[in-house]
Amino acid sequence: MLAGVAAAGLWQASGLIGDAVRAGQPDPVFPLVVSSVDAAGLRYSGGTAGPDDQGLMGIATTGGGYVQTTDPVASGAGTSRTITGQVVAPPPEPGEAAALDAWYFPRDPRIGLGLEFEEVTYDGPGGPAPAWLVPGTSSTWVVFVHGRRATPAEGLRIAETVSGLGNPMLLVRYRDDARAPQGDGYAGFGADEWTDLEAAVRFALDGGAGRIVLAGAGSGGSIVLAFLQNSPLADRIVGAFLDSPVTDLGRAVRLTLGMPAFVAGPALRVAAWRYGLDLEAADHVADAASLRTPILIVHGTADGTVPAAVSEEFAATAPPGLVDLELFDGAGHGLSWNTDPDRYRALLAGFLQKVAPG
Repeated sequence: MLAGVAAAGLWQASGLIGDAVRAGQPDPVFPLVVSSVDAAGLRYSGGTAGPDDQGLMGIATTGGGYVQTTDPVASGAGTSRTITGQVVAPPPEPGEAAALDAWYFPRDPRIGLGLEFEEVTYDGPGGPAPAWLVPGTSSTWVVFVHGRRATPAEGLRIAETVSGLGNPMLLVRYRDDARAPQGDGYAGFGADEWTDLEAAVRFALDGGAGRIVLAGAGSGGSIVLAFLQNSPLADRIVGAFLDSPVTDLGRAVRLTLGMPAFVAGPALRVAAWRYGLDLEAADHVADAASLRTPILIVHGTADGTVPAAVSEEFAATAPPGLVDLELFDGAGHGLSWNTDPDRYRALLAGFLQKVAPG
């Protein structure tokens, strides 16, 4: 009987892990309701104020409106926001459903950022995959890989800095994304997606890139690291900028779900069997000592999805001086830009100018 209870517990725990690694892009939800809009700002209700309600936010409405906020509120404190004004018409109306948006910019680089871009397609291992190409004058391209269940729009927060320096930027989709080749529906955290990134890098090189900087957020950081550790094109990369990367899937899961070691180990093995996870390939800390590419990591100390301790272990394992880890005090997962955009922009610009001057 005890064995049956233990087995059921492991099955349930492995299911939680499966939910945490599901890929694809979910349909948008609008859990908030606009209470009022006036000169003092926008007030909203509904949903639960939590760690994702932190720092600067965009607010999207079901009516197609989009506004940007100017008050970087503390985590969980949001019921009202001071707004800069509408970015996309129509303006929000009382009673309208809305959603906070940590990516801060509408899903079109021309709106909010004023960046012209081209929809392009690169030939991935599973077939054609779409990407955004923002042109620039530099021969150093930045290739951005979004995180799990995100889209290329996640990279718009860094696009303003990248484009401002004149660097072309390629924001890619990859397997299991909308309009991209479909895989097994679960993120591999670099185990297989690095070959998609390799195809995107080849596209950039064929398009005239002389040097390439890779950028990745969340599991996109895992894909970047797997590429650097496996691809014969890794020597064409002059630097990597990672935001809250998953450098070790197993450890991130254990810390996030708070499982004791005697539960986490077996649960991870069951999850690996159920969902086809390659935990060894998703452990980028194990191979960190072999890296040769300069890396800048930004990570929030209040990240409850990928705890900063995972990045700290990765930085400590890499060759001395190769990885610079910059912690953002109190920032949640992927919210370092939102909590301190000026510092974030300065770090990114400094890194790009360091690894690809001129």
